[in-house]
Parts: sequence; structure tokens; C-alpha cells
Amino acid sequence: MIDRNADLYVVASANDFTDALRLAKSHSPDVILFAVALPTGIVRLDEQITALVDSAPRSAVAVLTASCSAPVARAALQAGAAGYILESELPAAIPTAIRKLASEKQWVSPRVKDAVAALGRENAERTMSPQDQSIIRALSWGHTNKEIAAQTGLSQRTIEANRAKIMSKLGLSSRAGIVNYAVESGLFDEADAMPVPPVALS
Repeated sequence: MIDRNADLYVVASANDFTDALRLAKSHSPDVILFAVALPTGIVRLDEQITALVDSAPRSAVAVLTASCSAPVARAALQAGAAGYILESELPAAIPTAIRKLASEKQWVSPRVKDAVAALGRENAERTMSPQDQSIIRALSWGHTNKEIAAQTGLSQRTIEANRAKIMSKLGLSSRAGIVNYAVESGLFDEADAMPVPPVALS
């Protein structure tokens, strides 16, 4: 499948994982396709990806698997994988994935990408404090960092820092993202009845 593309070529093919580590280190390819057999334990997957990354730190490691499991995909990405490709998407996904990975970009199968993001958000929500929720409500209601600081007695710098942490925790990048999250999570339910509410932090 790779050789059908004029700009892509295979530099080596491993017979087992030990061979893969040796070849990864000696060739340092742009992309390493790591075929993961199922079932596989997440701990073992973490260890293998970490070992591949250590052997070829300049290479982008992409997991090739039949597993649509969001926890498995998240574990692979957290361990250092730059890609997660489903076997069911072959051969169409291969050229696109390799080219993006070679250009130092992440590529995750669309079938698992949203599930991984949702899983990360669920975990983030479990650690969301009442103060975090209050700041999200205030931002979604249109308050500025300065206004939130004035209402809470905290410094504007503290609000800015908390806002950045919240956005990072939830994987958001804009105020629009915060508003969408607030609507989806129910934190924006009282907006119509209370367009400019006070911010109460506990």
C-alpha cells in the first residue's frame, strides 16, 4: 500500500518487537508504523511505545490496530504515539496519515478522535472544582477576566491563569469553546433568566 505512492517508501520491516527497536534506532525513519495485535494490555502498549520513542526520538510512531477503544487510543497517545490508525480504514488512510505524521503533525483516526477527546473531557470534569465551574459560567455569560476578578476578589492574573488551566484541562482553545462546553454540560442553563449573574466562588 505504501509503495503505490511515489513519495513514500519503506526503509525496513521488522519481524518482531526486538527487531523493531533495532531497526528504529539504525534507520530513524520519518514514521514508524507499529502494528498492535489484539487483545493487548494498555500497560504493555505504553511500555512498547515508550521504547520505540526512546529508540528513535526523531520518528513519529503511529499505532496501526483494529481497536476502536478510546482508552487504548488515549493510552497510546499519552505514551508518545503521534498517530492512531485503524486497520478498517486501510488502504485509504495510509498515505494521508504518513504524510501528516512526517510533517510533524498528529494523525488520529476520525472514528476514535472524538471519543478520545470526550474521554479526556470526562476525566477533566471529575476534577473540576466549584471555582472552575463558576469561572466557566461567568465566561460563558460574557464576563471579562477583569470583571470576574472584581466580583470574586481574586486578582486578574489569577483569573487568567485559572482560565488557561481550565481550557487546557478541557481541551478548549477559545471563548466559543467555553460557551459550547457550558451549554452541553448544563452550566449555561440559567443564562436567559440571569444574563449578568454574580460570580459566587466557594
